[in-house]
Amino acid sequence: MSLAPIASFDELSVGQRFEFGTVEMTRADILDFGRRFDPQPFHVDEAAAAEGPFGGLIASGLHTLSAVFGHMIESGIMAKVSLGGAGMEIAWPAPVRPGDVLRVSAVVEALAPSRSKPDRGIAKLRFTGERVSDGVKVLDVLTTVFLRR
Repeated sequence: MSLAPIASFDELSVGQRFEFGTVEMTRADILDFGRRFDPQPFHVDEAAAAEGPFGGLIASGLHTLSAVFGHMIESGIMAKVSLGGAGMEIAWPAPVRPGDVLRVSAVVEALAPSRSKPDRGIAKLRFTGERVSDGVKVLDVLTTVFLRR
């Protein structure tokens, strides 16, 4: 995946879309993340997960968020302009299972130059993860970020 880094907030436009390729959610990574950060039975114990509400092992939503967000950041697209975030609205509409491959994308939803700091702008970006095998959305995040102008 090779995307040209954005050099300024002013290069963005509402509706602009970015594709970041895919990320695979492996069984080993799901178990490791679950054990370290979200040790609920359906994230860490395959036998218990089989009897649980999802009928099998699933990734923690926090793992899914981290994997998708990290994949987007690793693209380098925001490396020159990112000044950090101000918040996120997160939804996990479907579970992620071992071996799922997620397509990662983002859309610019809103842009506003900062009124108090003319050297930056505020962007609302919606980034998503969709399962490649069936197109089901498994992650939907609306984030507010500060970007250099």
